[in-house]
Amino acid sequence: MGSRQRKHPVVGALIALAVLAGCAFPGGGGEDPTDGASTSASGESATMPTEVPSWLLECGQEDKGDRDQDLQLTTLDLTQATWTMPAGFAAASGYVEDNPVETLHSEWVAEPTAPPLPSLNVINVVIYTGVDWADLADGCGRVPLEAVEEKLARYRDQIGAQPLGEAQMTTLAGLPAIGQEIGLSSYDYTGYWLFSESQLLHLYCQWTDEAHRVTILAGCDALAASVTVPGA
Repeated sequence: MGSRQRKHPVVGALIALAVLAGCAFPGGGGEDPTDGASTSASGESATMPTEVPSWLLECGQEDKGDRDQDLQLTTLDLTQATWTMPAGFAAASGYVEDNPVETLHSEWVAEPTAPPLPSLNVINVVIYTGVDWADLADGCGRVPLEAVEEKLARYRDQIGAQPLGEAQMTTLAGLPAIGQEIGLSSYDYTGYWLFSESQLLHLYCQWTDEAHRVTILAGCDALAASVTVPGA
């Protein structure tokens, strides 16, 4: 879920995410932050096997109704994801992820400049590693939606958040993802959770007042639309 931030002398807290379209869980250009596309960190791209395993050939043969009860985990390296800075936003400093829900790999934060808003009104991308699905993922890399909701509920408990709506199935970078609106004491946010078997890319955008929501979500929509993962 969205991670709570610690307020430092300059600024404090983090993010949330764009409103997502999709079916509910139960049923289912901006400027670059640097001279090029923003990236979470360097790393080696995931390699694909030269031969397709026999079990993978059977993965597309299940009934769609069964697949609607699962989340397909990506096999791609989420640490290689890139995105671009939305128009009207700039890189923000002074934000620290003080309550990571998994092993923190990297974080990226931007704040609106046109118009500027008070601190905590930001958009964010956090990438985690060390995600453990235990034996919940099947041979095709699918996890039951119930298990996903349990993991998201644990994240919410860890940061003291409450769901403001049902989790939604959606896509990010063209890959299956989960979206949900979340409430905390200092701000609300909307976020995407894109999972692999061991990584999580969490894009979220937060606002402290309903008057700031439109500005934040406009940047959030642009940010989410710009995310790419090599191989997707």
